[in-house]
Amino acid sequence: MTQKILVVEDDPISARMMRDFLAANGYHTTVATTGTDGVASFFREEPDLMIVDVALPKKNGFEVCFEVKRTERGRGMPLLLMSAVYRDEDHAIRYASADLRAQGYLLKPFDLRDLLVRVRELLPAA
Repeated sequence: MTQKILVVEDDPISARMMRDFLAANGYHTTVATTGTDGVASFFREEPDLMIVDVALPKKNGFEVCFEVKRTERGRGMPLLLMSAVYRDEDHAIRYASADLRAQGYLLKPFDLRDLLVRVRELLPAA
């Protein structure tokens, strides 16, 4: 069974690069471009992992994470936050893991191979 990843990213180039790269590595990947669409897609797609940008229109990534993680299904699902704007990485990691229960924080720009390593850590082969 192919594992499903939902990428919530408003930059079309970044979203397409992540979608295509993850798909090329065997993951079924869908994209949402706003925070509101990201939450709706979580319920519709039932992903195995979410990768969420912090700076999103309509609802920021922290809000998306909070909404997803307070659902029964979302509590056990890994979620990675990413940002090019919020650069205090130590604080972001502590906040993301302790307060939001996210499984990681990526500082943009990041190498797609590093993203794949994180994804494989969080989604062992099915």
